Amino acid sequence: MNRKAIYTEYLERFKKDLITNYDKLGLRASGKFAESLEYKLQGNKLQMFGSHHSLYMENGRGAGGFPPLRAIEEWIEVKQGLPAIFVEKKKQFAFIIARKIANEGIKVPNKYNEGKVISDVVTLYMGEYLYKMLDDIGEEYMREVDFVSDFKNILQAA
Repeated sequence: MNRKAIYTEYLERFKKDLITNYDKLGLRASGKFAESLEYKLQGNKLQMFGSHHSLYMENGRGAGGFPPLRAIEEWIEVKQGLPAIFVEKKKQFAFIIARKIANEGIKVPNKYNEGKVISDVVTLYMGEYLYKMLDDIGEEYMREVDFVSDFKNILQAA
């Protein structure tokens, strides 16, 4: 397996684990977080991208500024367990929710979001999987290098 394949394997696992944690914490409504996750490889640089609201799921949101009403309306449409009146009067409830967010922000952790949807997975990868990935890359590097020929050339040059 080459280096790019190793990186891709670990990034796919990272993406899958982010989605698993998102679902485990009960944060899935529209599924846009999971759908938005994508990664990019540029040489030895690995990047993971997600939707803008990922920041709010992880850290909450301060008061000030009205959140987008359309996004809240979409959330009302897909969120399981809301009373039927929310869907029936979606625009009114979206406005009430947006006003509350603008006035008070969203604190994380809270009773609906214990937080760490992203940071728990990052911690796992930095503490465990990064070392495994480096081992895999090291093994690949060792297969690329012909130590016997290099050692023989060193001895002949001496």
